[in-house]
Amino acid sequence: VLEAILRLAHPVIPFITEELWQTVAPVAGKTGESISVAPYPSCVEANINPAAEAYVARLKAVVDACRTLRGEMNVSPSTRMPAYVVGDAAFMRQAAPVLQALAKLSEVKVFDDEAAWSAAAQAAPVAVVGEARLCLFMEIDVAAEKARIGKEATRIEGELAKANAKLGNEAFVAKAPPAVIEQERKRIADFSALLDKLREQLRRLG
Repeated sequence: VLEAILRLAHPVIPFITEELWQTVAPVAGKTGESISVAPYPSCVEANINPAAEAYVARLKAVVDACRTLRGEMNVSPSTRMPAYVVGDAAFMRQAAPVLQALAKLSEVKVFDDEAAWSAAAQAAPVAVVGEARLCLFMEIDVAAEKARIGKEATRIEGELAKANAKLGNEAFVAKAPPAVIEQERKRIADFSALLDKLREQLRRLG
């Protein structure tokens, strides 16, 4: 295995892998003057594990969701905080230790009852990953958080109005390249989705 790893890494770190290969290759029963002329490792289809690939993809989706939530909450990536989850309970419980390490979580608390999860989550932003919904919990100053979200919602409303005004301008639409028109439509869709999310957060804050 080590010999194959050296061949795999050779294009990136040629001098180090060459030096190591000269020692490892004879032990591994490989012959040749240099790693540079040794065959590059090829994929062995029989060794591919679809179940393992699917498991890692699910882990990655949850970790990505946690990172996105941190961004929405303006929380440092290094701050450990608990994740509250409802849905896909078996997977979440089994994967909890790995998720804690990869997503910098203090704990992964899985709820079986949606009402209990909603009460615990309070007004935290929610991410949907497959069958699960999750949030990162942090004690907040409700008044300050409402002010922050309200300010951001006002900014997004302004950006949305600008984008809509552009597409409502016949002269702009007539002269703009199709790619620019499509870009503005995407901006409108993105702003609308974000505004809906912010309004939902405000609603949950009461």
